[in-house]
Amino acid sequence: MRPRTLLAALVVAGDRGLGQREIRTALWGTAPPATVRAQVHTYVSRLRRALGGRAEFVRTHDGYVLRLDGVTVDYRECLRLSAQARTAFAEGRYEESSARFAEALRQWRGRALTGATEFLDQQEGPRLEELRLSLLEEKADADLGLGRGREVVDEFTGLVEKHPFRERMRAQLMTALYQCGRQADAIAVYRKGRAVLAEHLGVDPGETLESTFHALLSGCLSAPQVGRLPSTARVLPAAPAGDHGSHAELPSDLLDFAGRSAELALLRRWLRDPHRDVPPGPVVITGIAGSGKSVLAVRAAHQNAAAFPDGCFFLRFRDASGRPRPLPAVLDELLTGLDGGPPTAHQGLEDRLWLVRQRLARGRRLLVLDDVGAGDPVDALVSAGGHSQVVITGRPRFADLPGVRVLALGALPQSEAVALLTGITGRTTAAGGDPHAAERLVHLCDRHPGALRAVAAQLTAKPHWTPGRLADRLADHRRNMLDLFRVGGLDVGESLRRHYAELPEPLRRALRRLAMLRAQTVSVWSAAAALELSHGETEDVLEQLVDAHMLTVTGVEQDGAFVLGLSRLLLCVLTEEVERTEPERVSAEVAVRVLASWRQRLTDADPVTAAERYDAEAHLGGRLAEVLRSLPAGPFAGSAEFCRACIRELRAARTALHV
Repeated sequence: MRPRTLLAALVVAGDRGLGQREIRTALWGTAPPATVRAQVHTYVSRLRRALGGRAEFVRTHDGYVLRLDGVTVDYRECLRLSAQARTAFAEGRYEESSARFAEALRQWRGRALTGATEFLDQQEGPRLEELRLSLLEEKADADLGLGRGREVVDEFTGLVEKHPFRERMRAQLMTALYQCGRQADAIAVYRKGRAVLAEHLGVDPGETLESTFHALLSGCLSAPQVGRLPSTARVLPAAPAGDHGSHAELPSDLLDFAGRSAELALLRRWLRDPHRDVPPGPVVITGIAGSGKSVLAVRAAHQNAAAFPDGCFFLRFRDASGRPRPLPAVLDELLTGLDGGPPTAHQGLEDRLWLVRQRLARGRRLLVLDDVGAGDPVDALVSAGGHSQVVITGRPRFADLPGVRVLALGALPQSEAVALLTGITGRTTAAGGDPHAAERLVHLCDRHPGALRAVAAQLTAKPHWTPGRLADRLADHRRNMLDLFRVGGLDVGESLRRHYAELPEPLRRALRRLAMLRAQTVSVWSAAAALELSHGETEDVLEQLVDAHMLTVTGVEQDGAFVLGLSRLLLCVLTEEVERTEPERVSAEVAVRVLASWRQRLTDADPVTAAERYDAEAHLGGRLAEVLRSLPAGPFAGSAEFCRACIRELRAARTALHV
């Protein structure tokens, strides 16, 4: 046993070799014999005779190194094959990568170090088992990149049960289930992992598992690259001869995509029918956080990929936490796709930009630049020339880009919102005994895609909840409805908070003042009173908030001023911000100013003539009805103080009529 253990230890040590102390520990643990050096020398002599000239035991100053030139050893063959597999994966050759990883794993013929001493097994056994499991995970990355989710499900279902704390493996199983159209099962795998980690380790899931779950719920889950989730997905058809090394990389298309039919038709026209005599301008898909910008861009890219024979590429400008990625990293990712490898170390930012422009000027490619911020330098990619097309998703409208075409996403139409909700949950509108449950949920979600996906995830994860029960919870004013839009890594409220935080402070202050109206409809006159600005200045601020997707235009008043809408979800977020940052007196001051403005509007209405005073009460009712039609829908709704103030205003108006 000990000669075999010595051979195994030297094989595993590789070119670094082993010292006498390490050899003693591997062979005898902490109780070596007095004749340890003589016995080791004897074992080496036996091995030399047994192996002949196929191996060389080189004596060092303190031990031995085993040279195995020209000899195939399973452990070292595994390392060689896995290195080749990683190179193939990095270059986008997923088929070859999967095959090489499979060959590397075939070098395992049972448990490692069988027949060696328990001391060596304790030293190296856990590391070798970790190597084997890591190779399984890396092979799964390549298989998922090829769309082989079913194979990964078959192999990893039992492995995840056996190794419940391996979050990467669990995330890969979730991705594979998602590829197979089993979103509910993927959510169940996440929930079980979260429970296991909490029960046995007292910790929450790490970034890998959380980001995978968030991507699953938001519909952006794609196949991972080594060490990073989520990332690029399946490889689309390679570029034709003449532009070697170019290939297409897009996240997987969303299985339960629903709605946006009008937007997809418009994108198809923009992407497939550009003016051939001039380079096409960029397409910007913009909207509030959670409106489905990235999902729509990916769906449009898949649908129109045939129009871009030289490749489609998807580049994220933000990491999982929402921080901007360095431009060199984004360019390296693009150049890797274009050329099959990143730039060399000596190439700086300008060199990278020059290479990108040079590559994009040739051929016809589609670039999707995802989650681009106002300060991100996209000009270099947009102005590359040629007939490549750029699609930008982000909150800014980028109206200053030459030839830009802007598609602003709002709420989903009612029918598409219901289709999205029921498509994910698999439930009908009559589920739970309430034929209008889905419609109620859609209304309470403001037809917001992110909120609808969060609600669908709640129903999927909690089968004992009916749509009607969830709708009742959302409608309960005693609850914080944002809590019901937080499922695992998907947090609609947090996305809206980040959107709000990106605004300049004057606009954030204006939003907090408007939130104090506690209304989903905002008129210019009430906003002017709340913000303490003139009519013109107020219109300018409100237009900036419309551009930032915080307000939407819902109508026009008789004087031509716009009536604006504030979503229920955003109002909840802003109310929290008011409570967190604003003194109580500020809300009271806003209420006083808005009520004073209301009273002034009543006073400025057509004066009551002498003949009309006979029926003054009836005339007052008519005047109030006319004025109220142009007022916010339920300002300060639910506020007892506001109701008392309204009563005081009405009493004051009646008293004035009889004086």
